[in-house]
Amino acid sequence: MKLEINPQLVIEVAEIGDGFNGVVIDDFLLNPRELVDYASAHADEFIMLERAYPGVVLPVDNQWVAPLNRFVRLEMSRLFSFCRGDIDFHTQFSLATLQPEDFTWVQRLCHTDPRLETGRDNFAALLYLFDKPELGGTGFYRWKDQSFWEKVTPMQRDDPDAGLDILRERFQMFRDPPCYMTESNEAADLLQKVPAKFNRLVFYSGDLPHSAYISRPELLSTDPSTGRLTLNCFVSVWPKN
Repeated sequence: MKLEINPQLVIEVAEIGDGFNGVVIDDFLLNPRELVDYASAHADEFIMLERAYPGVVLPVDNQWVAPLNRFVRLEMSRLFSFCRGDIDFHTQFSLATLQPEDFTWVQRLCHTDPRLETGRDNFAALLYLFDKPELGGTGFYRWKDQSFWEKVTPMQRDDPDAGLDILRERFQMFRDPPCYMTESNEAADLLQKVPAKFNRLVFYSGDLPHSAYISRPELLSTDPSTGRLTLNCFVSVWPKN
């Protein structure tokens, strides 16, 4: 597998909300089907992690995605004002598979990406690798009570049910049947949503609450060739002074 980035990209910058910008780039790769084929050939190697993502992942060696890393380093650093040096990249295929009834409570919420080190900023490059837009794009949100969620979220790191009693007492949404977060709710307001499109890359701040915008979970599949497959590159950077 080797990424071949389209040399004639059209880069669109748009405000997501709360002072954050995002970039949407269509037709990002010349060979996106090769990535789908690779993920399908390694379907039995996907693993479920103990974290917020509602599905399975397949880690990717950074040398295989060097063109993407280079694109982020050279092009995105110009738009988002971060240093080109000392960037930490982590890339994986992600396949959303969980039905809401199998969620932990944290999977019912939007989230921010964990910081590797104090003072660094998070960004993410997400490439949609599925043909069905109804499988869902990405939503961006604003917490209604950020300090509350910063206190309660760490409770579930050792026990996925820890804190659920507090949430059920305070929020109707945790007394209702679970669902994927899409529109505004008691926890956060929806700022913007980016529709999914095959071979569309979205680049955004991982420090802005976000979530897969899945309104039809019954369409999810464990087959990478037909399911909600994405390539996710998590980027930890030093901001420019």
